[in-house]
Amino acid sequence: MKQIKNIFMRGAAALALLSMPGLLFAQRAGDIISGVVLDSEGPLMMVNVTERDASNRIVASAVTDIEGQFSFRLVSPNNRIEVSYVGCETVNIPITKTYFEIVLNEITEISEVEVIAERIVTSHLPIPEREMSQAIQTLNMEELEGLGMTSIDEAIQGRFAGLDLVFDSGNLGARSTINLRGVSTMTGDANPLIVVDGNIFEIDANLRNNFDYQNDANNEEKVSELLNINPQDIESISILKDAAATAQWGARGSNGVMEIKTKRGSRGQTRVNYSYRVNADWQPEGYKLLNGDQYTMFLKESFFNPQLSDNAANIIELNYDPTFSEYEMYNNNTDWVSHVKKIGLQQAHNIAVSGGGEKANFRISAGFDDQTGSVIGQKMNRFTTRVAFDYFVSDRIKVVTNFSMVYSKNKTNPASINAAMRMMPNLAIYYEDEFGNPTGEYYHMLATASSELPRVTNPLAEADERKSHNLSLNINPEFQMVYNLLGLGSDETRLTYDGRVTFGVQNSGSDNFTPASLDRDGWAGSNANRSSNNSSKSSNITTTHQLTFIPYLKREGHSVMSMVRFQVSNSNSKGMNDDVSGLPSGIQLPNENGVIQNMSTSAGRSRGVNGTFSIHYAYRGKYMFDFTARTDGNTKFGDNKRWGTFPAVSARWNIIDEDFMAPLRDFKVGNTYLLTMLSVRPSWGITGNAPGQDGLFYSKYSAGSAYLGISTINPSNIRLSNMQWEEKQTWNLGFDFGLFSDRLTFSVDLYSATVTKMLNSNYPIPTSSGFSSLSVVNEGSMKNEGWELALNANRLIRKGQFTLGGNIAFADNTNQILEMNPIMLDQKNGEFNFQNLSGYLSYVALKNAFGSIYGFKYLGVYQYSDYSEIEEPGVSGPNAPVVKDAEGNVILNSKGRAKPMMFAYGNTAEYEFVGGDAIYEDINHDGNINELDIVYLGTSLPKLNGGFGVNMTFGRLSWRNQFNFRWGNKIVNQGRRNAEAMYNTDNTSAAINWRWRVEGDDTVMPRALRNYGYNSLPSDRYVESGAFLRWNYTALSYSIDPKYTKGLGLSQVSINMNLNNLINFTKYSGMDPEVGVGGMGVATDGNQTPRSRRFTMGVTVQF
Repeated sequence: MKQIKNIFMRGAAALALLSMPGLLFAQRAGDIISGVVLDSEGPLMMVNVTERDASNRIVASAVTDIEGQFSFRLVSPNNRIEVSYVGCETVNIPITKTYFEIVLNEITEISEVEVIAERIVTSHLPIPEREMSQAIQTLNMEELEGLGMTSIDEAIQGRFAGLDLVFDSGNLGARSTINLRGVSTMTGDANPLIVVDGNIFEIDANLRNNFDYQNDANNEEKVSELLNINPQDIESISILKDAAATAQWGARGSNGVMEIKTKRGSRGQTRVNYSYRVNADWQPEGYKLLNGDQYTMFLKESFFNPQLSDNAANIIELNYDPTFSEYEMYNNNTDWVSHVKKIGLQQAHNIAVSGGGEKANFRISAGFDDQTGSVIGQKMNRFTTRVAFDYFVSDRIKVVTNFSMVYSKNKTNPASINAAMRMMPNLAIYYEDEFGNPTGEYYHMLATASSELPRVTNPLAEADERKSHNLSLNINPEFQMVYNLLGLGSDETRLTYDGRVTFGVQNSGSDNFTPASLDRDGWAGSNANRSSNNSSKSSNITTTHQLTFIPYLKREGHSVMSMVRFQVSNSNSKGMNDDVSGLPSGIQLPNENGVIQNMSTSAGRSRGVNGTFSIHYAYRGKYMFDFTARTDGNTKFGDNKRWGTFPAVSARWNIIDEDFMAPLRDFKVGNTYLLTMLSVRPSWGITGNAPGQDGLFYSKYSAGSAYLGISTINPSNIRLSNMQWEEKQTWNLGFDFGLFSDRLTFSVDLYSATVTKMLNSNYPIPTSSGFSSLSVVNEGSMKNEGWELALNANRLIRKGQFTLGGNIAFADNTNQILEMNPIMLDQKNGEFNFQNLSGYLSYVALKNAFGSIYGFKYLGVYQYSDYSEIEEPGVSGPNAPVVKDAEGNVILNSKGRAKPMMFAYGNTAEYEFVGGDAIYEDINHDGNINELDIVYLGTSLPKLNGGFGVNMTFGRLSWRNQFNFRWGNKIVNQGRRNAEAMYNTDNTSAAINWRWRVEGDDTVMPRALRNYGYNSLPSDRYVESGAFLRWNYTALSYSIDPKYTKGLGLSQVSINMNLNNLINFTKYSGMDPEVGVGGMGVATDGNQTPRSRRFTMGVTVQF
């Protein structure tokens, strides 16, 4: 009986086991979990697949590839799998097997929107996206993969509402000027603060604040933070716009903040990504210029006209005299611009290795760019590397190390397109023999050439023989520890400590050498064998301690999180410069005997301390309130004003979650819900700004002149112990909308920002004090106000394998100077100097915008010298330089003759206009063109800027297009002004072929006058609309079906082709209307190298 019972029990156990096969094949920790994720249209790429424990912590994760495939190593079979994707329902699955086929459905419940809301981990608190009350806009860099970008600014132009980004030039290494919500400072750099992974990333502040952005285009890479971040390493970019968002950065974020999040490794198998890209760049067409023969005739005419003297025009180099020894060198038709342009090539290699296990995640990347410019003599090499390592000591402790390094070598060329445009087109590039054949040796104008001709340097020889190298090395290591002191899950009170130490080392230098062959005066010149070397070194250390407290509240619906942060920063910088000429041949370094032209050193030191408190409260994800306060202490201020406190408050009301919105929430359009988000976000806050100079509150002394043979010292400044922080108060009102189950989202923001206690430099004081000015004062206020629209369409239209989406970013800004001391206004507003080619006046006028342009009103060209009511062809006519009253009646003098129109009457520059001269409007009808006739001509700040894009996919093929635009801004076209002035001996625009030559000529182009007359005064003739619509890029990308590549060991292969800067729709007559602002906020186009057009081909593989 006992045996029968045992047999029965064994059989029952076997039957039970057979009926529960899962127990026989239970999953174990370390197993590989894999599968595919699909929707109704096929495999889904970039789906988040995570393993979550009972506390909802992510313990393992993966992202689906182009085939929808995923895999990761199982941590515990007791956990669950969560699958989430934008626009689809989140799926939670128990782990009962090792392979899953998961089908996602589009969102059919409003509550699902709450489930998939991501936590936006900003630099201080992990706030869910639906609870963000600040004005923040984020761009995921996945949208830009495959584009032929050389820097981040190319990617973000036109993508963020309110971010006005302008490239300063098309030279290699050129930086971009970025204004967020208008210009809010008159001193230093107005670009937003760059933050990378929660750490401030910047070039030496002293170098950046004192850099000459307008005139030092060959060294711009020294002050361009964005050039030092490889776009391939970036995961996302967020723009923090209002004071509530930037308050955590205090004074550092007064111009806005650009937060960059870099890619990191994740748990799963090791992946290797390699991309190769080749670019071809070329310059767009520019001005049509005179050829050599036309130039020669124009010059002879311009020398003749002032005094009607044949002798003045008798210049041997212009006479085509075969007996002249240099005849063959001056009878050419050289197109210098075409000779300095070339096809620039770039090869870019990027590789990244990432992965992770149970204890650590890692990502290591490296990139190398080898690029030649679209202008001869330019070449740049850049190497970047970044290491991110996360080590999980335990569930509570994580240790993070980050390291980045950028090394660049940039060979610049001062022989720009602008220099080539000015070159004499009758001049030869190379020495020519007696038959006019070039010998291959560069031709240089003789020192004995006629003094009336320009002292020019052969731009091809300069590009070939002159040395100009810029080197930079930036290293940024970081060490971080995150310690969960209390709690781990969302059902526990959590207290987290985040401590980090960040180092920054920036070294830059330049070596320049000009051989004697490039100096027209030879060894007698100051540039003969001239060598200069300058270098700057800076370092900074920042220590941060942060506590984040998130209590578990038993009262349902309430949520609170708070943060306290303390930070100490320390920065040092030093620089040196030496400049020596007359070096022995073969020596190119300034450490040998020569004539010292310049020698200097500099040093800077700055300390900063700040503390930040922030709290976030939410009730049922419907009502949110945020408060942030930061206190900054900076050694740039005296003891009395060293500390500044910057508070901010904001709130959010998700109206969509109210009961009365239920009918709209539940209203469906097809298989989507019409309205999924409606919220309002008010905010207010104050940020600040510190001066760019160090040590202003110290009394400084310098060596003075000897007295009775004894050395002396004397004060060199007036200490500024009461200087205060510049303050910026911002109001913001934002609205968020979500339509069609969030396939279409957009936000509208209204803002007003007022800057007070503005930092202004060189405040005039009585010279009886021993000084002429104060370095910096707090004086004046400025206001910016406007609105922004940001729209994003994510696969808005779907039909079969076809999808259509896009983006729109529009922004309007109005700037106004509210108040300023009259003494300060007089200092900024220079007087008109009555010179023909003088610069445009840029007054700082109350109630007008910063960057306003002032000048004369240009009305055309006087047809005749003598006046008559009825035209006598070739003799006289009504269009003559005579004075007219407000009704247009001619004013007669005491002799009954028409009163002549004068310029600068009673001044040493007095001049009487004649036929062929420019007509300027006599505003006050006094018959005298002078400073009283100068009027407002416009502002360089755009009224509207932004961009829009259209993205389409069909199966594995995608096509992306992006446009950007500016409207309502004015540009001083100084390049055209120089090319049409006919005032000097530079080559000129072909437009002057229609110049006035004889009495009665009806034209808008004045006569040619060498160093005479006033035909090119600053006027609206050269102030043009800078409005444009640029087709920024078009990009085609195709992902090859993995079934064709798996045999090669490749999990993903994609091919892409791009065209950048395709077409620019504009009425601007210059080479490129994208012109950054210079001094006093005025955009001046000096024919700097424009942005090139580019064709890119690339391939990306993953294995």
